[in-house]
Amino acid sequence: MSDIIISGYHGFSNSGDEALLWAILDTLRKKKPDIAFTVLSKTPKETAGEYSVKSISRYNLFHIIREMKQAKMLLFGGGSLLQDVTSSKSLLYYLGIIALAQKCGIKTMLYANGIGPLVNKKNRKIAAKILNKVDIITLRDDKSDEELRALSVTKPKIVITADPAFTIDMTESLSGGYFIRRAGVPENTPYAVISVRHWKNSAPDFEETMASLCDYMAKTFGISPLFVPMQYPHDSSIAKSIMGKMKEKAYLIDRNLSVPEVFSILSGASFIVGMRLHSLIYATTLEIPAMALVYDPKITAFMESVSQSLCLNVETLTATDAKARLDMLIVEQEARKQKLHEAKVVLRQKAEENASYALSLLEEA
Repeated sequence: MSDIIISGYHGFSNSGDEALLWAILDTLRKKKPDIAFTVLSKTPKETAGEYSVKSISRYNLFHIIREMKQAKMLLFGGGSLLQDVTSSKSLLYYLGIIALAQKCGIKTMLYANGIGPLVNKKNRKIAAKILNKVDIITLRDDKSDEELRALSVTKPKIVITADPAFTIDMTESLSGGYFIRRAGVPENTPYAVISVRHWKNSAPDFEETMASLCDYMAKTFGISPLFVPMQYPHDSSIAKSIMGKMKEKAYLIDRNLSVPEVFSILSGASFIVGMRLHSLIYATTLEIPAMALVYDPKITAFMESVSQSLCLNVETLTATDAKARLDMLIVEQEARKQKLHEAKVVLRQKAEENASYALSLLEEA
């Protein structure tokens, strides 16, 4: 029997969501080592082996109900899963999992979630009904709080904390150097990590613009672009396409990476150009300056929260603007590192509060 069931976007080789699971488990285990977990996953065997937990298929309703009838609480987190911009199908799945836990009579918690955007009126009504029955909600940003208020979600205790990934502390020596060398980056060559993804509304010449920016950083500053897929293999194809349009040499980590491996690779970067949110969260955790490629308001909101204003909208991106922002990033590198250090201290403390709220709710159960 498990104490806590964890539901999220797990088992999809998405580095950000795997980092969240890693952080949630690590923080809770440090505070209460004897907690038993069951994680809902697309690939339960791999998840069980990677995180030393019981894991069941996120699609097996019979097994999920059986687990819920024996568990004490559902922990839903983190990330921005409760939104319908990507699809209503995934939103209704996650709301269904929360509602099922409520029906089974166990405690429910949203753990450091990002909420919205929720556009469809029917979806908003369903979300409000289910979320008003949640026991406690912790959020990773102010805009999510605004979204809940707009939905008239007022009954649960709602607290603004921070993303769980800020609690990750990768101090041990890992295999990042091995993968960097294997990708072909020459010894002692400075590199910048590039995180890109496909996005339906990106500027028509987005790939050409990114190729121009990467050529500029390599030729002008001698910094090699190293593409790191945060969701494998989805992000590899666009990285390869951009590299094919470049004149200078660029490199790619063309494999699925564990959370420690991602942190190890990023820890040696001069800076990060990130489109996926968790590449930017990793950068903050490692105190590495970053430039954001914005496809979603959550990216801008996060960068503002850590006093990092270098944001470029992927829908209107131009090579001229991108190069100017890169110049600014390099000139202000040391000052930005200091701001990141200050922000990290505060965000780590807030992120650890998520676990305290979860354990208090577990005690009530």
